[in-house]
Amino acid sequence: MRSRVLLAVLLLAAVVGCAGRPASGSAAAPDARPPMGTNGAPVPALDWRACGGAQCADVVVPLDYRRPTGPTITLAALRMPARDPAARIGTLVVNYGGPGTPGTSSLRRLAGRFDALRSRFDLVTIDPRGTGASSPVDCGPFGGDRVPAPVGPARTPEFWASAAEPGRACLAGTGERLGHLSTANAARDVDLVRQALGEETVSLYGYSYGTYSAATYANLFPAHTRAMVLDGSLDLVANAAGAPGTERVPVDVRAAVSEAWEEAFGVALDRCAAGPACPLGPDARARATDVVAAAGPSSADLVARIDRALQTEGRLPGLMRSLAALPAPPSGGRIPLPATPWAPEHSPSYLAIQCTDSVTPSAADMDAAVVSEQAAHPIIGASTALNHAMCVDWPAIDPDRYLGPWNAPLAAPALMVNSRWDPTTPLGDARATASQLSAAHVLVVDAIGHTTLDAPSRCAAEAYTAYLLDPQVTPPEQCPAGL
Repeated sequence: MRSRVLLAVLLLAAVVGCAGRPASGSAAAPDARPPMGTNGAPVPALDWRACGGAQCADVVVPLDYRRPTGPTITLAALRMPARDPAARIGTLVVNYGGPGTPGTSSLRRLAGRFDALRSRFDLVTIDPRGTGASSPVDCGPFGGDRVPAPVGPARTPEFWASAAEPGRACLAGTGERLGHLSTANAARDVDLVRQALGEETVSLYGYSYGTYSAATYANLFPAHTRAMVLDGSLDLVANAAGAPGTERVPVDVRAAVSEAWEEAFGVALDRCAAGPACPLGPDARARATDVVAAAGPSSADLVARIDRALQTEGRLPGLMRSLAALPAPPSGGRIPLPATPWAPEHSPSYLAIQCTDSVTPSAADMDAAVVSEQAAHPIIGASTALNHAMCVDWPAIDPDRYLGPWNAPLAAPALMVNSRWDPTTPLGDARATASQLSAAHVLVVDAIGHTTLDAPSRCAAEAYTAYLLDPQVTPPEQCPAGL
């Protein structure tokens, strides 16, 4: 899933503007060179071995596809063969999100989502380069699951100096590899695996940031793409460089994440208020606003709890009870700006991939976005604007990243599946991506939550199953939530 750890809203009166900095190295003009495919790289030999009910293989691929016979890295791949070989259609490549989520452990845990397809497809996934067991990034003191947040008051020189430290540490620990971890190179790795499997085409399923992986593959290798499901889709243009005129806007602001988050939270509160026993009472929106206001400096932690609950409808009843148990100002109140800002935390692999895939604005541009987003979206706006603060001036940008175009002709329209109220990958992003691709259907699940993993729908599962079996079918436009 696309990771988005929230920031607290900031004490604007206590911070000073950031000193002028050069524009981010990732904010260069979009790459003009054409895609190069795998550039004649040797096809790896796959020696599949039994591993806990599946098959595993080590995949040797070029570090740099401009040097296809040069240095290599080794990737971890996992396959679950089709249960009915005689009825087998082909290979379904599953892409998980983050970015930075290892595919092999995720597919082991979540393979049940594809039970209806297991007889007809081999399920294949890879730990994307730089993640899991695929030559993971080494960020030295910033290793582990999470990179600590930048320290110091946000929007100050101290904050931005701290935000730059993980990138320098990742470059020191990872070396040359850090400059070759783009999703485009991961897509090239997938195509080498396709060639090694002897498949003319593959089908793709992407969750959250995995939609960017799948769409990148489909646009680099359209002739080898049979079908593609994008579940909880990013706006491809927004995540890459932004539409013309928005390149200096932070990625999640380009993707209108604040608006989607506010809408999801509001719908959750309205649903509660419409029930007979809402813990927050008949005016749940006002009560929730008062509760966040009363939280003061600790509102950052509270907003994070709200965000986690909005990822899946099953957590919402508990959220309403938790909010109702918190104190509110006697006469209501506005959202205060806490004295201690809360900055983003991400995994090392998240940063290594996200910071190279996206054009990131400068610190000064991000500072300006904080002010405007804060004014428009008091609870969540600063979080959205500064979510990728550690990508500013990232020291190793992959020259072979892919920034579009996204409309390569496909053998079948893509199937977009998106929750109506997804706080992380908004429905508007899916609709935008549908317009960017050469052809696509959009299926809306009437749910609050992020992807069908957290907002499951039997109807949607039946729809994407039917589509993957026959990509020429016309899926429904809407599905109810629930199994």
